[in-house]
Amino acid sequence: MKYDFYNKDRLYKPGLAVKCRNRLHKKILQGLNLKSVCEVGVGFAEFANYCRDNGISWVGIDANDNLCNLLRQEGFTVYKSVMPQFPEIQEECDAVFASHFIEHLNNVQEALAFVQSSRDLLKSKGGRYIILLYPDIEKIGAFFWQDYTHSFVTTKKRIEDLLYDSDFEIVKSGRYTACFFRLSGLTSFIGKIFPYFLLPAKIALFARLSFQQHSYTIAKIKS
Repeated sequence: MKYDFYNKDRLYKPGLAVKCRNRLHKKILQGLNLKSVCEVGVGFAEFANYCRDNGISWVGIDANDNLCNLLRQEGFTVYKSVMPQFPEIQEECDAVFASHFIEHLNNVQEALAFVQSSRDLLKSKGGRYIILLYPDIEKIGAFFWQDYTHSFVTTKKRIEDLLYDSDFEIVKSGRYTACFFRLSGLTSFIGKIFPYFLLPAKIALFARLSFQQHSYTIAKIKS
């Protein structure tokens, strides 16, 4: 299946967005002391570059040929695979990281298979953590369906329960907007009254995405 909803040619992304994303990654990973990460759904290498710049070994998995080739050209190791099953990866893996991926799975069975496969991979590599970032339909409402491949409905409680039933325990879970955590609710409120119609289409889409309040959950394998 071709999935090009977030093709770079359709997007507006200022340099500030990279700095904001790096701050988000720093806050999410704080205190975990990770040395190696397997990312599922590689995007445009935002997290891969963050890991490279911060001494974290990174390997990626994606089903999109264009994205895999793009990252390989930048020197990253990427496996092409259609999830929820993992390919056999050779690299170390302290954590599985998936940002805005799980909602693209077709149903609860695939979501369970992904989380349980993540647990099995981590156990085989001596890793512990799964880190999920996802849209929260309780906060973003109908905007959840803006991406036509969003099939598995995600909320903070649904993800936490999914992880609990897959033998993980929650380390921390919360909400964020852009790179803000404590101010995420206020930032999201501003987004609800922002005059997007005054902006060109690409910039308006970027602004709307930036103002959405999303959720994150970090869990570790039960000891």
